[in-house]
Amino acid sequence: MKRTLAALTTLAAAAGGILVGASAASAADGNCTTSSGVTRGAYWTFVPTTSGGSTSCIMGPGSSGDGVEALQAALNLCYGMDTGGRDGVYGPKTEAAVRSLQRATGLTADGVYGPNTRNVVEWRWYTNPGAKCDRL
Repeated sequence: MKRTLAALTTLAAAAGGILVGASAASAADGNCTTSSGVTRGAYWTFVPTTSGGSTSCIMGPGSSGDGVEALQAALNLCYGMDTGGRDGVYGPKTEAAVRSLQRATGLTADGVYGPNTRNVVEWRWYTNPGAKCDRL
């Protein structure tokens, strides 16, 4: 009986570790394939989204498109980071910039943009006649 209980306890602990250790990206609605405009009062910005408009999306090395370009703009304009340009390609420099941001904000520095990273990015918010950097 003690062996069975110990085995079940070990299994439960392992399962709990798998659930707790699951990647934040697993909570995303899909890949960031585009970008969408977001407004807050008189301010507006563009953020990476799924084709359905969800901001809960992921992208990483090899990704490309408007979502990557929106992220590159934020990293460049709000943090002064070198992403290799605002070309919409999630290359080594964009990955390194994301890792740097993740380290600076206490996230796991995996270089992958997902919901947790989205929550700490300061986006470039525009208004007439100015702009500021702030979180969503």
